[in-house]
Amino acid sequence: MDFQQKRQQANIKRTGKLMVCLGIVVFFFVLLLITDADTLLTNTIQMTHGLVDEKVVMANRAEQWEHNSNITPPYTNFTFLLQNEMIAPCFQRYYELYDGEHSLGNPLTDAFPVQQGWLQFFDNGALFYPLKHRLPVQFSSINLNEMIRMGTQDTQTGILRLPLLQALLTAGSLVPIGGQSSTATYADLRRASAPSFATPLPTKDQASYLSALSTQDVIIPVGQRGKTNIGHHVPQVFWNYLHRPMVAPNGWQKDFGLPLTEPLSFITKQNGLSHHMLTQAFLKDGLLLDLDTANVSGQPTIQRLTTGRDYLRTFNFPTIVLEKNQKIWTQQNAVLMKQLAIKRDSTSIGPHFPLKLLGDTVWFKGQLWYHIQWTTLKRGTDTGWIMSTDATFDAPVNLVSRTSIEALSPDLARYLASLGDNISVSVHDLSRQRTYVYNIDKQFTVASSIKVPIMLAFFDMLEQQQREPDEQEMYLLTTMIENSNNDSASILYYEKMGAAPGLTTFLQKYGIKDFTVDPEAWGSYQISAQAMVDLLTLLQTGGMLTRPHRAIALDLMRHIDPDQRFGVGDTAPSGASVAMKNGWLIDEDNLWAVNSSGIVTIKNETYIIAVYTRGQPTSEGGQSIINHVCKSIATLLA
Repeated sequence: MDFQQKRQQANIKRTGKLMVCLGIVVFFFVLLLITDADTLLTNTIQMTHGLVDEKVVMANRAEQWEHNSNITPPYTNFTFLLQNEMIAPCFQRYYELYDGEHSLGNPLTDAFPVQQGWLQFFDNGALFYPLKHRLPVQFSSINLNEMIRMGTQDTQTGILRLPLLQALLTAGSLVPIGGQSSTATYADLRRASAPSFATPLPTKDQASYLSALSTQDVIIPVGQRGKTNIGHHVPQVFWNYLHRPMVAPNGWQKDFGLPLTEPLSFITKQNGLSHHMLTQAFLKDGLLLDLDTANVSGQPTIQRLTTGRDYLRTFNFPTIVLEKNQKIWTQQNAVLMKQLAIKRDSTSIGPHFPLKLLGDTVWFKGQLWYHIQWTTLKRGTDTGWIMSTDATFDAPVNLVSRTSIEALSPDLARYLASLGDNISVSVHDLSRQRTYVYNIDKQFTVASSIKVPIMLAFFDMLEQQQREPDEQEMYLLTTMIENSNNDSASILYYEKMGAAPGLTTFLQKYGIKDFTVDPEAWGSYQISAQAMVDLLTLLQTGGMLTRPHRAIALDLMRHIDPDQRFGVGDTAPSGASVAMKNGWLIDEDNLWAVNSSGIVTIKNETYIIAVYTRGQPTSEGGQSIINHVCKSIATLLA
């Protein structure tokens, strides 16, 4: 055989080998499009049987499931009942930054505690907010350590997106992918992740030829089989999706990782119609393509796998056990339930109220509830449940707890409820640092009670001027407070301290914000009962003014004319010291607005109270209501 014949035969052999390799690649791609997941796996196993003895090194960590045969069926009758669909504040910024509506979907749970931080499940994943300090969680059924290690942490918010797909593959979840009637499960994806299913990469000589033949997919290297580099095809439609900034803001390699499988096709039914689907698993997440549903651009719909929803269907809501006897606090207005789902057997509590954990928790309608114990002054110790989002493990800076009057007296709470919005009550138990309230969000006409803020603002002005009140000013202060003289109040208000701007500056200086100015008349200011209690608390505890000026102010308020002592004064216990001021006038609706507020001290007990009413046909009617409330409070606290 001459030289030319030998070279021709060699070329034929090389061309034959090239065509065989090309045929294998094309076969895989065509097979992908025409077969379902199980058929693809069976055929691929047969074709790769002879390769299993070669040494395999995988960069995508797929070898971890090579001998895993675990199967986990989904929980039956599992439903998602989260009513509020609230994104936890710690995850809100991340959700907004990265198009959470599409990338994460709707919340499936509220945020709940684990030892390392806070966790919240969404349709398409879970977010984790790590903390530097440990939370008082004794046990959690979620194995977070590996997911935290592999999770993608956002540099702007510090939030980690957890790779739930890993847990679903490890468990061999039988939750259908893409709908209840789907023929593919996470167990199928795990089988498809076997290293033997990876495709040999084209050689350097073949690469340009193959790329010219097809622009439908990209081959990503994922490891080596013997001396051969192997990889997985990523369809061009998935490849384009992975490069969207909102889909993979940190890049596809960091946010999704290397592909674990070839794309798998399967069929599911939606509303009785068949949908041809394509799915592919990556190290941290997976994608799903619906060939029969178009998006707004007319292209097939792509989304992440619903790993958050499927995780909960596989493993159920996690068991959380908290450390027993740990102290927690309400962080907002909350409802303490004696029994879940029985709202009539509940207690309304305000912010900063101390509670004690009993350790166990329960999931109810997608929300985690803590079993707790609490104590009120007259009712003693009760047990019940609080929603996790209403409680905090962090001690409040302001240790004053605020709760409903109901916690102090259910009978008084029912009486107040019968009056509706025509009454507002705030009582601060200074001795125990608790505040009991009713309807404090509303503002009421302050009438002559504004004379106390006028007096305090005037003393504050004197201190800024570094002087004491002269004889005339003391006369004006005395007659304004003790006798409720309106002329004295007007002189101090308009001529001495700058009217509305001066009083507003003073109130804002000390954090009193819940009031509305009437520039035409000082008596028509609107203020909340809570704002008046806050102001009197600062006066009593030394939060404003010098000691001598506070002493003068309190002494004037202790010497109110006897006919103006209804409410706080007339109902105080015998022997109590009472510094007070009342107000009354006919409002714009021709009905009476009447109020009483003051500081009551007897022995070692001190409470500060404000009761505001409106809409009363007579002044006496308003006074009668106030007397009833103040007497009830005196009986309970003194």
